[in-house]
Amino acid sequence: MKNLSLILPFIMFFSLTGNVLKAQTDSIYSHFGMIFLDSFVVTASRANFNTEEFIEMVRTDSSFFESFDNIRKLNYKSDNKLAFVNKRGKRKASYTSTIQQYSDGDCRTMETLDEQTTGNYYKRKKKFRYYTARMFDQVFLTHGRICESKIVEPKNPRGIDKHYAELKKLMFQPGEKVDVPVVGKKMAIFDGKLAKYYNYSITSAMYNNEIDCYIFSAKVKPEYLTKKESKTVIKDFQTYFDKSNFNVIARNYQMKYYTPIVDFDVTIDVKLKKHQDLYVPEFVKYTGNWSIPMKSREIGEFSIFFYEYK
Repeated sequence: MKNLSLILPFIMFFSLTGNVLKAQTDSIYSHFGMIFLDSFVVTASRANFNTEEFIEMVRTDSSFFESFDNIRKLNYKSDNKLAFVNKRGKRKASYTSTIQQYSDGDCRTMETLDEQTTGNYYKRKKKFRYYTARMFDQVFLTHGRICESKIVEPKNPRGIDKHYAELKKLMFQPGEKVDVPVVGKKMAIFDGKLAKYYNYSITSAMYNNEIDCYIFSAKVKPEYLTKKESKTVIKDFQTYFDKSNFNVIARNYQMKYYTPIVDFDVTIDVKLKKHQDLYVPEFVKYTGNWSIPMKSREIGEFSIFFYEYK
């Protein structure tokens, strides 16, 4: 259970105008039951918008992962903030930094331009006191010189490598089953067994008043959204797809779970932007409140703002 914390901190068609369309395929209908479409998407589906293919694209999309992979080969700066509070909301510790990454396309290094900590952020010898801080450091910071051509991913990761592999899956493929005790199967919002607990929708909207998007959403039905409800883990999931090329440009989701032994409430928001011909992360925010056996409750958040890509 201790290692669980490393993973947890990062269709019939109905339009809102009252139109009802038949399912395009039996597989979509039997898998999801109902997908709600707004009037624009209903109109699009009558033309060349294929709902079944869109759902499959949501499940198998790689553009979200690729946007984070792209920054390995770029120079950039990031402003990073972490904060931890107690149950009463009083701040216990914080961390702020500005880093500069340098990359020649294959090898990369990071320089810390500014760093400040308060409270009990570190243990002795600058060891991390908080799991969220350890996760942030492992996923987003580089120590020493890292060359992509020399990285060998283990085929069957074990121990801490396995936990970080599952964490990456949680970040980049939310909604798919992860290898985590108790909650792993309950992450799979596309599994037909969990479909009855969710309302699914595909809508159309402008993102930040700039980009015309399709939005896929999965939200737990109100009757199952109680504090001690334990049939689902992902409570709210939204992904924004740029209509011009179907690249993911934003994703946000909330995970919440309660048992007498383990409970957590985690929200993750990610925004992407285009740099030249590449999509790259612009902003990441994590907010988490969780408790595991033998450890004090951890309530913390971090945010990262990426800029000056070159």
